[in-house]
Amino acid sequence: MPDDVTLKEYDRPLPVNVEKVQEALKDKCKVVGVRHRLSENFVLLFLHYFAETPLNSNESINRSNWTHHVYFSIRSAAKTLYLGCTFETMGRLDAVIDSLSVFPGVILVAEWESDPSSIFDKDKELEKLWNGVQQNPESDGFLLTYCSVDKLNDFIRTVTQYWQSQINTRENPPSLFLVVIAYEQEKRSQRFIFVRSMEISLSTLFLWHDFSFVDTNEYLRSLDKQQTPFQLKRKNTV
Repeated sequence: MPDDVTLKEYDRPLPVNVEKVQEALKDKCKVVGVRHRLSENFVLLFLHYFAETPLNSNESINRSNWTHHVYFSIRSAAKTLYLGCTFETMGRLDAVIDSLSVFPGVILVAEWESDPSSIFDKDKELEKLWNGVQQNPESDGFLLTYCSVDKLNDFIRTVTQYWQSQINTRENPPSLFLVVIAYEQEKRSQRFIFVRSMEISLSTLFLWHDFSFVDTNEYLRSLDKQQTPFQLKRKNTV
């Protein structure tokens, strides 16, 4: 028999269940329904798989190795949660994560870019993500990129300012999950120091725990580095 009933509370308990448990407990304690968003669970799993890949603090960044790590981690997280995963779709988004059922449909639109200074340009990563979440009412955005430790805080400020300044047309405003691999420049190579993850809503930035590629002392020393302004990529003019 086909199931023609759609529960919009797919990621949290039904209000009636909260009420009934509260009635059973009476005044023993307060019952609160907990929401476990699929997009947040996906990002947590992605970080777990990404941390397990053979990255190390002496490995230099290049297009082939970081693309492989990201692709593997996204595909693995989707498989674990029984979600669909399509690459290079919907206006050339790097990945779209969706449910196998009609509802909620797309839960995350994803982009990754090795050059953080280019993501703010027209038709680039941030604009594509914003357009994607506006077209899919249950989705959030996901962006992975790289930034030097000394520019990291200003880069986060710039991304947050962009996301929170957009005009939202959705009933439930979308978040951006931002994952940044912070590195230090060593001659011609870039040395991974830590991964910083966060959720940027339209009013708040929720900062997660850093994952370090180096020992604790070196990680703590990197946090004390003198911060310098993050520079947007300048367009060539004719």
